[in-house]
Amino acid sequence: MKKIDLRGWVIPLILLALWSWVSAKQWVDPALLAPPKLVWQSFVEGWHSGELLENITASLLRNTAGFAAGGLIGAGFGLLLGLNVWLDRIFSPTLNAIKHVAVFAWIPLMIMWFGHGELSKLIFIGLVVFYPVFFNTYDGVKNVPQKVKEVADIFKFSPAQRFFKVILPAAAPSIFAGLNIALVFSWVATVGAEYFFVSSVGVVNPIMDGQNLFKMEVVLYGMAVIAAVGLVFSKAAQYFENYNLRWRQAVRK
Repeated sequence: MKKIDLRGWVIPLILLALWSWVSAKQWVDPALLAPPKLVWQSFVEGWHSGELLENITASLLRNTAGFAAGGLIGAGFGLLLGLNVWLDRIFSPTLNAIKHVAVFAWIPLMIMWFGHGELSKLIFIGLVVFYPVFFNTYDGVKNVPQKVKEVADIFKFSPAQRFFKVILPAAAPSIFAGLNIALVFSWVATVGAEYFFVSSVGVVNPIMDGQNLFKMEVVLYGMAVIAAVGLVFSKAAQYFENYNLRWRQAVRK
């Protein structure tokens, strides 16, 4: 049985103890740093009222839709440009130039074109996901070893067989790497979208409400929820990456 490594909990527990101690000594105004018990109370209230589950569900659905759209378009364009020299020469210079524009710089245009609503949020998340998936897919296809391609020529594979049996398996590690990166970035993009566009239901709501009402415990509760869900995304990306590495090792054997 694999042992659970608890070393990662050392610093969070020390910070929690220090936070509790500072709050108990009242060295900091509670309006600026709420005590842990008030933050926990906000969490319990959010859980019992159903608000916490509603916010997380809405953000996860928003994240999933944006990730799926950005991932599919990114992978599709990466495959097309990686396989077609003509399309590569037409679109690659433009895409390479656009990637240097910070994603947040697109927000004013999105607001003007699509408004402040849900569509803008989904497009923003999809755009953040698109870049790592596209470039990793493109690089994966472009960097397929020539010797691997020669195997397809020797066996006289059809274009479909060449793609599914040679190109795609060889490019898969790079594609998975892009998806892993995009999975983590997508949650950051979801939080950013809910913050910069008109917020409906989502994990950013408690932070905005706490800010408007000057309730630091609600702000910290919202931050803790975002961090917890982000940790799950990070662990999920790590799991998929490890799974992909096992797959590669099995193929090599």
